[in-house]
Amino acid sequence: AMETLLLNMIHAGQMKGMPARYTSKRGALAVMRPLITCMEDDIAEYARLKEFPILPCNLCKNQSNLQRPQVKMLLDTLTALNPNAKLNTMNAMANINPSHLLDQSLREACGMDPITGDDDSVDDEDELEELR
Repeated sequence: AMETLLLNMIHAGQMKGMPARYTSKRGALAVMRPLITCMEDDIAEYARLKEFPILPCNLCKNQSNLQRPQVKMLLDTLTALNPNAKLNTMNAMANINPSHLLDQSLREACGMDPITGDDDSVDDEDELEELR
């Protein structure tokens, strides 16, 4: 999920990852990713301890200009700077603050003023009453 988010940010200019559950574009297939919040290294270690067979995937290696290994290297570099970098990146994907982003349509969809990010659902009079 982290790699997909970074790939989209760097190469497509979009803040878009892959959700834990989604339906394919054709609607025929539901994709569920129950281990989405687990770190890849933890999954690999668990598989090794349980002696699960690991089937190699050579599809990705046959693609030219593949960017995912470079993004993994970027995440490893960030982890060298801060051991919590991967965990913080994963947590950030579930802790979005629309008022601090530039997407005006997202702010509006969240009931905020699209320009300022102010919460339109809060009336100034209500705020004053709370302060009293």
